[in-house]
Amino acid sequence: MGGGGVGQRRPEYPYRAVGGWKLGLVVVGALGLPVLNNWTAGLPLASADAGSGFMRIQDVSASLTVGLLLALPVVVFARRFHRRRLSHHEAETRRLQRENRDMRLCLVLEEARRRAAWRTGLGSDRAERRAGYSPSVEEIDSATPGEFEDIVRRLLERDGLRARVIGGRGDQAVDVLAFDAVGRAMAVQCKHTTRGRKVGSEVLYRINGTAAPVYGAGVAMVVTNGSFTRDAATWGDVHGIRLIDREALVRWSAEADHLYQVVELRPPL
Repeated sequence: MGGGGVGQRRPEYPYRAVGGWKLGLVVVGALGLPVLNNWTAGLPLASADAGSGFMRIQDVSASLTVGLLLALPVVVFARRFHRRRLSHHEAETRRLQRENRDMRLCLVLEEARRRAAWRTGLGSDRAERRAGYSPSVEEIDSATPGEFEDIVRRLLERDGLRARVIGGRGDQAVDVLAFDAVGRAMAVQCKHTTRGRKVGSEVLYRINGTAAPVYGAGVAMVVTNGSFTRDAATWGDVHGIRLIDREALVRWSAEADHLYQVVELRPPL
């Protein structure tokens, strides 16, 4: 409501209406004086005689003066009315602007309060998360690729997301698809290694090309129990791909840090 009010157009002076009234009153005044003179003198209001009747104008200047005097109140009234409309418009605009500022401030403060409460909850719930599910790095290393995908799914669910494994043939570079509290989709590619191999940029290229177009995901993430090449880390940082390497995975799993802390993801609030 506020945005619409502030966006209203400034009232314009009614030039056409005032001009029309002025012209009409000038004509009425200019022609009315001779008619009145003839009527009071008992002469015909209209006559073919140029010396008498409707066309007998004894004082043209007086007739025009009467017309202009009749038009003068129109100008005065129009200006006063326009000034009142402008004053009302400006007062209403200021009121709506104040309301908008107050509303924006309330929204900012409320969002800050909710984020502070959310971040506080991250630390206070650490013990609960650890008790719920916190596989050790040894468990992760000994898992099969399929089991690793399930580990990632369970960690996502532990942190309050809805997740399902979709890995396999035709997964189009996405192994786990998750949704946060507001329905934001997150596409996850899982890369398990038992030889400490590094994940290269080509994995990031694939998930970046399918996360949004295929799955409608606003967040793409790659998780590995190994590490990433320097090029992959740089490319992921530039294109907003969240990367969880071995060190971050330990924080997420064994130490029970929340996912949003691990990848510095904005809370869904």
